[in-house]
Amino acid sequence: MSDAASQKSVDKVIVQSDVAEVKEVYNVDYLTAVEKTDLNPRSARAFKLYFIVMVGFMNAVSSGFDGSLLSGINDMAQYQDYFHMTTTGKATGIVFMIYTVGNCAGSIAAGPLTDRFGRRGGMFIGAGFILLGAAIVTAAQNSGYFLGGRFLLGFGIAISTTAAPTWVTELAPPQWRGRLGSLYNSCFFIGSIPATGAMVGSIKLQSTWAWRLPLLLQIVPPIIVIVCALFCPESPRWLIQKGRKEEARAVLCKYHSNDGQSNAIIELQMREFEEAIEVKKREPSWDYRCLVRDSNARWRMWTLTLMCVNGQLAGNGLITYFLTVLLKNAGVQSSETRQLYNFANALLSAGGAFTGAMLSDTIGRRRRLYIGAFVLACLLAIAAVLSGKYGVEGNTNTAGAHASITFIFLFGIAYSFTYTPLQALYCAEVLRQDMRAKGMGVHILISNLAGFINTFANSVGLQALGWKYYFVFVGWNLCASALWYLFCVETVGRTLEELEVVFDAPWPARASTQKTRVAIKEDGGIAEL
Repeated sequence: MSDAASQKSVDKVIVQSDVAEVKEVYNVDYLTAVEKTDLNPRSARAFKLYFIVMVGFMNAVSSGFDGSLLSGINDMAQYQDYFHMTTTGKATGIVFMIYTVGNCAGSIAAGPLTDRFGRRGGMFIGAGFILLGAAIVTAAQNSGYFLGGRFLLGFGIAISTTAAPTWVTELAPPQWRGRLGSLYNSCFFIGSIPATGAMVGSIKLQSTWAWRLPLLLQIVPPIIVIVCALFCPESPRWLIQKGRKEEARAVLCKYHSNDGQSNAIIELQMREFEEAIEVKKREPSWDYRCLVRDSNARWRMWTLTLMCVNGQLAGNGLITYFLTVLLKNAGVQSSETRQLYNFANALLSAGGAFTGAMLSDTIGRRRRLYIGAFVLACLLAIAAVLSGKYGVEGNTNTAGAHASITFIFLFGIAYSFTYTPLQALYCAEVLRQDMRAKGMGVHILISNLAGFINTFANSVGLQALGWKYYFVFVGWNLCASALWYLFCVETVGRTLEELEVVFDAPWPARASTQKTRVAIKEDGGIAEL
């Protein structure tokens, strides 16, 4: 036996003599700090942190409100009669598009504002625009005011949804980052569900309050953000970036410990914050070159772009196109009942999103994305075939129509499980400190552009190909599965700063999957195997 083999055998015997557990981990320093830190998720400090990050979640609630309101209001006769609109056409297209225009404009300003005034400041500014826009559309007396309010809503939501996930991701303890960050985007449904539920009741009102009342509810989340944001702690990373080291440490001690004192995970973070931020804290606010300056940055932006594009082009906006016809074929003739089905679909999708959020630290990011994209392709193919057969006018096969609806709902659940929890979290994770605010603004811009192209392409494609157009997105999801497998960087099991080494590797996706086998000893020590 060689000396090396003999030594390895001896080490193994020594480790096994007092080993309590053997694990494969992405980062030994991180695991060592976590094992030495007792952070109780049911402590008073933990619950205070949960309530604080809920302020950030309110920004996703605002986005959920608007994302669900207009499609339902657009189907209301009271809205159509007041503004002389139809469910389709140029005027209706402009109403939908102006929000996207505001979103794109806001995304350009969002990063610099969030870097200049802090993550709390970005949420406050964004919420102010949302509140103003919501007030204008609710009180609108003509289409001009309505369009202006829609632009302000889009502008404000772009700023708030740049600042809020950045703030939540940077404030959360690293061992809870996956769950808290995933819950952020899943709270889209906390806005979506009340919005769809309110329209189920308000559609019965024979006045403009049928559409004004749901729009009025949109003022609630930004009011909560405006009132609470100034009382919330700032991101410790942003504080160190501004040279406020002791304030950053105080925030970490208050929310990353059980007793308000420093611990191993806090000291690890403080060292990494300072090392990562010191060389980059002098970046000009409006300088976007940091996003593409080196291979490290370009890989980060590439993974962010994959999330933006794959999340938008998975078929989630397309899948409900035949839903109205399918519901009619299944015997659902009234618009009120169809609103109930939409409400049920929102509830099911919310269940998928929150389940995915709670499992974020268990199943990680990479495996969920490449397997999830493949599952979406399969479900969409089945829904396409069923829609082609039973989603036609005059179909009398009620069972077939119900089967089609079931697979449409299953696709919604699978999409929400796969993408919804990660769309904001993953983008914030893969960006380093000097890029994060600006990169999150670009994330909003790319998502809107993908959604914008998607919207117009769908109209043309569906008109030309009908249900067969679904297979364009079946093919895209199969490509997305391959892209995720090849390029997705796993972020679980590391602090945000530890990802710098991963992105410095020649092929970061491969480097991120490498694990080290360690033994956790009975005395709490860590030994590499």
